[in-house]
Amino acid sequence: MNPGSILSLLLSFVLLIIGLNWFFNPLSAANSLNMNLFDGYGLNTQIRDFTSLFLATSILCFISFITRQYQWIFASGIIFLTITTLHIIVSLFYEAPISVTSLIAEIIFFVIAFVASYYFKFKDT
Repeated sequence: MNPGSILSLLLSFVLLIIGLNWFFNPLSAANSLNMNLFDGYGLNTQIRDFTSLFLATSILCFISFITRQYQWIFASGIIFLTITTLHIIVSLFYEAPISVTSLIAEIIFFVIAFVASYYFKFKDT
């Protein structure tokens, strides 16, 4: 198994676990991000959006693992690069605190995705 396959499978499972945690235990998931769990429409939006973000990116990584096509995991990496960029921009424009652990995780996720896509695109034999 090449490094791209290993990385895509690893990232897929990590994101799957995070997504399932948001769905089945949203209070714990929110607490892990030092976030309050909302109520009403905010609760629906918060659980729905976080669950779909992590499950969808997990699926993209898994499709890349199955098909050995770089585009799928690269798309997941673009999502996490966007999240990372906005994490910093929002902090600057709105004086929102930066969650260092979340920022590090986001950076790790997009780096893993881009490295895996590189292996699928250029090193897959």
